[in-house]
Amino acid sequence: MKKHFLLIVSLLAGVCAFAQNGITNPHRFGQGEDSVKCVQAISLYSVNLKNKNYDVAYENWKTVFNNYPVARVDTYTNGEKLLKALIAATTDEAKKAAYVNELMALYDQQIKYIDKLQEITKTPLSAGGVLGKRALAYISYVPKASLDSAYNMLAKSVDMEKGQSEYIVTQQFMKMSAQKYKANKASHGEKIIQDYLDASTYVVEVLDKYNERIGYYENRFKETNDPKDSIRADGFGKMIDAARIARSNIDAYFINSGAASCQDLDTIYSSKIEANKDNIDYLNKVISVMSMLKCTEEDSYLTASEYALAIQPTAKAAMGVGFRYFKKGEVEKAMELFDQAINLETSVTNKAEMCYKAAVANYSQKKYSDARKYALKAIELNSKYGMPYILIAQCYAAAPNWHSEPVMNQCTYYAVLDKLYRAKAVDPSVAKDAQKFINSYSTHTPKSDELFMRGYNKGQTIKIGGWINETTTIR
Repeated sequence: MKKHFLLIVSLLAGVCAFAQNGITNPHRFGQGEDSVKCVQAISLYSVNLKNKNYDVAYENWKTVFNNYPVARVDTYTNGEKLLKALIAATTDEAKKAAYVNELMALYDQQIKYIDKLQEITKTPLSAGGVLGKRALAYISYVPKASLDSAYNMLAKSVDMEKGQSEYIVTQQFMKMSAQKYKANKASHGEKIIQDYLDASTYVVEVLDKYNERIGYYENRFKETNDPKDSIRADGFGKMIDAARIARSNIDAYFINSGAASCQDLDTIYSSKIEANKDNIDYLNKVISVMSMLKCTEEDSYLTASEYALAIQPTAKAAMGVGFRYFKKGEVEKAMELFDQAINLETSVTNKAEMCYKAAVANYSQKKYSDARKYALKAIELNSKYGMPYILIAQCYAAAPNWHSEPVMNQCTYYAVLDKLYRAKAVDPSVAKDAQKFINSYSTHTPKSDELFMRGYNKGQTIKIGGWINETTTIR
């Protein structure tokens, strides 16, 4: 009887110990002695991780990770840092493989307990986000990582997160999709097009999110004059720069995969559009892919846009029909449709790009004042967009004359340079192009002695008249 009693006590103690890990009861640090051990282990691994004593930190971190999986959210963020540091530090391949396996297990456990972890933090957590990090780590650390496994993880993560997906995850997803296409074109041909559509759409949503945050902190800075708000706005600006690079990479992966050039897409779609002229989903897919790749001269894009606009007015369809009228030389009608597209578009990033396209169309017709109007609207929508500044500079350079004296007209090029330097400042992705124009247009500015004869010196402001009507500074 005594043996049975001791066995029952032992079993109950085991159940209690298990129940004290925060999974089956509210005590996430454990109770009594258990909680003391948990807190001590957290303290020890935190201090040693900070001091880069990784081996000591590891043993204590494992105690928390294995026995108190929902004690703290930073069990996972710190564990990720720790394991990556250990992977980088060891030359023992067996140890490295073991640490990599533990890193994968860390992400799996974080996903398993994501709901409980979300309860103890205000920072949004999601299984899709963690899965994306797992996929990136898998690609980085697992020797001979399976392409299918990496792609499937990324595809699932991006599908779960959609516009909330980290741009680096979305970029890697497109890279893996391109590799799958190259490995087997027959089985992945349709899928890579859909992947490209999804990746492009989601990264634009990320850009919209960052633009919104910039606007919020810039407006708050105007009200409070708190430098922290300005710093936060600048931080999101840098994130936009990185996301914009990811977007360019997504385009490049798709184009370089050989899946579809403009000519290829036109060949693929031209024979199918008539049969799908009432299928709005199919038409929108054609329009989206071809507009993203700037294939706006092809008949399949233009025809799909016309059919789609007749069924359901959308921004992309209106833009496509606008290009058709522009191609036919009916500029006024084209502009009406461009305006319709801009009004219908809900994405700030896309709306700004549509304004820029309308500006380019006006520029090509030598309607420089109208081109500037659309370019300024694009800048108003997206303050980190450099191309509109370059276009305004081109407009000024194309029509610089406002004065009877040639030397005064040459001063217009100071305003040209202002816009080009601004383009470089706000958008690193256009810096190279802007600098080429700077090098070219700098040779057109007037000589200082000629200006001196007219009472102007370096550093003074000068008003450029005519349609430009802008103040600039003499260099």
